[in-house]
Amino acid sequence: MENGVSSSSTAAKSQKPPPTPSFRSPVPSAGLDEGLSAGPAGPGELLKQECDSLGPPLASSTTAKPSPSSSGPGALPWPGPPGRAGRPPQAALPPVVILSKAAYSLLGARRGGKLPAAAALLPHPDVAWASPLRPPPPAHAGPEEQSLYYRRWTATRPHHADHGNPPDPASGARACHPRRLLLSGPPQVGKTGSYLQFLRLLFRMLIRLLEVDVYDEAEINTDRSESSEVSQSEGEPWPDIESVSKMPFDVSVHDPKYRSMSLVYTEKLAAVKQEAIKEPKAEEPRKRETMSMMLTKYAAYNTFHHCEQCHQYMDFTSASQMSDATLHAFTFSSSMLGEEVQLYFIIPKSKESHFVFSKQGKHLESMRLPLVSDKQNLNVVKSPIFTPSSGRHEHGLLNLFHAMEGISHLHLLVVKEYEMPLYRKYWPNHIMLVLPGMFNNAGVGAARFLIKELSYHNLELERNRLEELGVKRECVWPFIVVMDDSCVLWNIHSVQEQTSQPMETGVSSKNVSLKSVLQHMEATPKIVHYAILGIQKWSSRLTSRSLKVPFSRCHVHDFILLNIDLTQNVQYDFNRYFCEDVDFNLRTNSSGLLICRFNNFSLMKKHVQVGGQRDFIIKPKIMVSESMAPILPLQYVCAPDSEHTLLAAPAQFLLEKFLQHASYKLFPKAIRNFRSPVLAIDCYLNIGPEVAVCYISSRPHSSNVNCEAVCFGGLLLYLCDSFVGADLLKKFKFLKGATLCVICQDRSSLRQTIVRLELEDEWQFRLRDEFQTANSSDDKPLYFLTGRHV
Repeated sequence: MENGVSSSSTAAKSQKPPPTPSFRSPVPSAGLDEGLSAGPAGPGELLKQECDSLGPPLASSTTAKPSPSSSGPGALPWPGPPGRAGRPPQAALPPVVILSKAAYSLLGARRGGKLPAAAALLPHPDVAWASPLRPPPPAHAGPEEQSLYYRRWTATRPHHADHGNPPDPASGARACHPRRLLLSGPPQVGKTGSYLQFLRLLFRMLIRLLEVDVYDEAEINTDRSESSEVSQSEGEPWPDIESVSKMPFDVSVHDPKYRSMSLVYTEKLAAVKQEAIKEPKAEEPRKRETMSMMLTKYAAYNTFHHCEQCHQYMDFTSASQMSDATLHAFTFSSSMLGEEVQLYFIIPKSKESHFVFSKQGKHLESMRLPLVSDKQNLNVVKSPIFTPSSGRHEHGLLNLFHAMEGISHLHLLVVKEYEMPLYRKYWPNHIMLVLPGMFNNAGVGAARFLIKELSYHNLELERNRLEELGVKRECVWPFIVVMDDSCVLWNIHSVQEQTSQPMETGVSSKNVSLKSVLQHMEATPKIVHYAILGIQKWSSRLTSRSLKVPFSRCHVHDFILLNIDLTQNVQYDFNRYFCEDVDFNLRTNSSGLLICRFNNFSLMKKHVQVGGQRDFIIKPKIMVSESMAPILPLQYVCAPDSEHTLLAAPAQFLLEKFLQHASYKLFPKAIRNFRSPVLAIDCYLNIGPEVAVCYISSRPHSSNVNCEAVCFGGLLLYLCDSFVGADLLKKFKFLKGATLCVICQDRSSLRQTIVRLELEDEWQFRLRDEFQTANSSDDKPLYFLTGRHV
């Protein structure tokens, strides 16, 4: 006997085991309901039980011989050896714990729904009850309710982790750090090893969050660039308007993302050997080169970034704050679309100061613009920032708080109507410009077109408003920033004589903020005379040679400062899905406007694997079977009125994809023949890397490349307007057998264009050479006709 409790599992050896033993309590009042439990024993063993000193003494006894009457509330069958006495084996009982009556009275369940006395025990030795007058614990509480109860009614002792973290006097709750973790478990189960492994994984995860994969590709077509004959000083911070205007525009595209696109014809390109250009097959997707970089304090972030500094910039503190944003319709007339366009602004309360409302405060009148004459302020960026985004509500780099160094700025997300709820959920404190529903399936060209149209209309409204206040119309700031949602870091470069870094010999690079880049560009002398300002793409292959020319007159992409006043008559093609910026740059240059690139700044673009220019999934409009062969690009077009499989994709998308892969069929005379490019009037379209495209503008007084001695291998007329006439086309020479492709909105316009341009005089057409995109008539297919020069 020890501590008043004893038990015996064997009986006297002299007693023979009964064939069917049973366990009967010697005292009826001390049955199983009061704490006496039976456990399995060997056959023939007798169980002995004694009560502790706190309860009434129970006589130690042994079981008697079995009898049929030994059945009642205090008796349980005892399993014997299988197969004995001809009885079938019985299932074994679970393990049995033998408790004293005092222990059972403390730990056992109470009758009548009362809690056991153990509920009064403290949950941890390092805490004490905060007050003796406390409510009982919840009867059927789960782990969360129990945790809240003990946090409310216990006080910490000196050794507890929360001893220096007193509770809130009002609510009684402690301010728990959101990243505090509790690891609990029984002794000697490997908690330390698990904790260290968790820290190892957490460290890797945090390091990965501080890394970003950026594109690291050298510029292309650098050997075909138009050399600048104007000398420039290397140390000049801003371009000189006179020097830039004397530079020839470099029509060659140098952005490496356009490696597989058609080359833009130049006189230098005509001298390139045909075998010198080797491009991968279109069917083989080329993986772009990337490099892992550490994020800096000036980076742009996505929704997975959280810090104390930009908490208010990103999140909303209460569920009601999301409803504080107001929806405002904004209607303007577009001459290009031929109708009124209604856009919607979603404006949070904290951003309403950037807008002008009617006196009643309900109608949105305009978006505030600063003045050109405003002095440069270190805490102000003049230009509104527009970021079109699609499919990247989580992964788009739309958090510009750190990139703008925390200053107040006007940033507008441009989203499609069907994606607005998702973007509003993840970016509740951002101003959103919602495109009309008719552009839900449109490409990036539509977003850029509407951004520019809206901005010019707003510029006129602000000029009218400020003119009433005595401000001259030309003094209103005419620039906007249009940037992609994958711009992550910005750098400044300078040339140095010696460096210890062999990879970047002669180049010193420093990460800078978006704010400093914009403020530097906005401080350009005579800035209102520039149409577009931009910066170059970052590459680890940047050399001092590429930085010797501080400014270039060439294409700019992805991050531009756009003068919406000068470019009023130059529009983005709202139909386009691909190369819309190349097309816009060529239109701008042919209009005689200046495009300038700052070579001492560079932009890093993150490799974002979702959203953006994601291709449409090309599938049949009516699915016959789920397992179908992939649809090839040559199947994106068909003969009109044929029984071809109709596809569920926009007509413009199908057309552009088809042209990228059909150059061998459409323009065989121009394949790898850069002396005889394809003549494209008023448009640039990618018709494959094997073909060069000569861009010509039909507008009066436009600036075009000299092509008097060029004999073209093809002619591309894409949705041509009234500026394109028969007299213009007769100025150009074509090879015998050169091919023509005329693209129109419908069959009627196609025939009218053939007649108006007198194409049948020099081109031969066949009825079977008429095609359409593989759309149904409800989806408004595009039609095109091919012909051969005679």
